[in-house]
Amino acid sequence: TPGYAILKLWHEGFKNIFYIFKIFCKDIISISSFYNYRLINELGSNIKYDKIIVSWGFKKNFLRDGSYQDGYFKINSRDANGALWFLIYVDKVLPDKIDNNILIFNKSKNIFEYNFFYLFKIIIKKIISSKFSLKTFFHKASGNTEFSNIVWNELKRFVKDDIKTIIMPYECQPFQNKIFKDCKKINSKIRTIGYVHSFPAALPTNYIFRDGSPEKLIVNGDDQHYCFKKHLNWSNGQLKILPSTKYSKTHNNMSGYIYLPYSLPSTDIIIKSLQNLLSSNKKEIISNLIVKNHPLTENSKKHLKLIKKINELLLKYKNSLLAGDSENKLSVFIGSTSTPIEALERDLEVIHICDDPVFQSYSSELWPSIKVKKIDVNTYEYQLLKKGSLIQLGDSSKVFKEDYLN
Repeated sequence: TPGYAILKLWHEGFKNIFYIFKIFCKDIISISSFYNYRLINELGSNIKYDKIIVSWGFKKNFLRDGSYQDGYFKINSRDANGALWFLIYVDKVLPDKIDNNILIFNKSKNIFEYNFFYLFKIIIKKIISSKFSLKTFFHKASGNTEFSNIVWNELKRFVKDDIKTIIMPYECQPFQNKIFKDCKKINSKIRTIGYVHSFPAALPTNYIFRDGSPEKLIVNGDDQHYCFKKHLNWSNGQLKILPSTKYSKTHNNMSGYIYLPYSLPSTDIIIKSLQNLLSSNKKEIISNLIVKNHPLTENSKKHLKLIKKINELLLKYKNSLLAGDSENKLSVFIGSTSTPIEALERDLEVIHICDDPVFQSYSSELWPSIKVKKIDVNTYEYQLLKKGSLIQLGDSSKVFKEDYLN
């Protein structure tokens, strides 16, 4: 994103100016992909609601009866009394049945993914509205800005004067801030609530408090509260620590894996760091780990190629575990990911390989409950000093209705 490009410019100077320029150009071109977003259904005529829940929609979470089981708040759409659900739907196949209190915002099927006539039309509008200011143009002529406008134009007609609350799993994306900001213009008494559903990235600059931030932000641990208050400009009154609805005390086994991230900027650094780790014999059990791809990159050629290289490397250093060996409690995490934090709370040994340590590695300065040991320039080992300080794992859906909305 352009924000990431600016951070890289501050950190590295102008040596990567062409890479940064490329990011800005790709962001502008991405506008051409937003020409065919729409609401695919209408709200039921007799639906009464006083709260709006904005979330992400997946086909797997729709039940046969047409209700939606939200994976972030762990609540069924029929159990949230008086709620209108506005789902930004990410799957291509639509659900067979949809309850009449659920709106689905989706990209319609078209032959072409990009519409450059649409891009040209938007750019001309942005040049005129920017009054030929280059800085203003780059702000307005952004894929994120365009998507924000499209989402809000569809949602705003449902934001009535009697709406009491708007809540969403919050990632500080521009469209989310626009919703919070503009709904206040319709009704200043609307409560705007954001929920940080995943543990933030190692360097969570996207969460800096600013115009459009929600008036209440729910976090799930003391470390998040500390980081957001001390470093990201949130006040004590704006932050509320509650148990997680997304992460429950019961879970699937996370140990024994090498986790790949969604984005792979530098596979060479990953392979080199993993080889250094294996050859050092500090963690002999690493060679017995299983590579786990990111669920959204199952068909990515880059990921599949890296998996092949890692498996060849693991085979080279393969260890034979004795029958009496205890359960493997180690996992290795690669790249930009917050998953190591969940693993720490689930009593795992955690090693993190970073191809860009400044942006990806966790530090005890921002997250006091994490003890960091630097193994080499790109590899870190984490330990949790106080259990429950990073994420308070939840155990009931009642927490959403009783605490998140109050």
